[in-house]
Amino acid sequence: MRNKSIPHELLAEAQRLQTLVNDDERLRNEFPRESRIISETFRDHEDFHRYRWHGSIGRERLLHARYLSIAQDLRIATTILRGAVRYENAGSIEVKRAEIRQSVRKLAGLIRDGLRDEPDGTERMMDVDKVLTLG
Repeated sequence: MRNKSIPHELLAEAQRLQTLVNDDERLRNEFPRESRIISETFRDHEDFHRYRWHGSIGRERLLHARYLSIAQDLRIATTILRGAVRYENAGSIEVKRAEIRQSVRKLAGLIRDGLRDEPDGTERMMDVDKVLTLG
């Protein structure tokens, strides 16, 4: 894995997973064969970002923590989806499809926008605080 393309490699794998699980036919036929390989790829990304997280500080550390979290979410969703497909659990399949879509969106946003100055939810909490103090 090359450092500059790591996030893009993770996104490419996540998008490949999303494409695979959104097609019912491919989900039944291809996903069971490829899911372990995909899970291991996400584990490799986890390991890389965990290593980088330990050796970094400040915003770079936070960035690696976010990539690590997304890679974990994708690996876990892939593993659970494998069982849901095996046992034909339609409810779990739909939930995991949605989780994978959400992770891909989060990852694409993180690559596109980087880290924002405010943590998630800060702006909303400030608005609530204003309402409470004005009312």
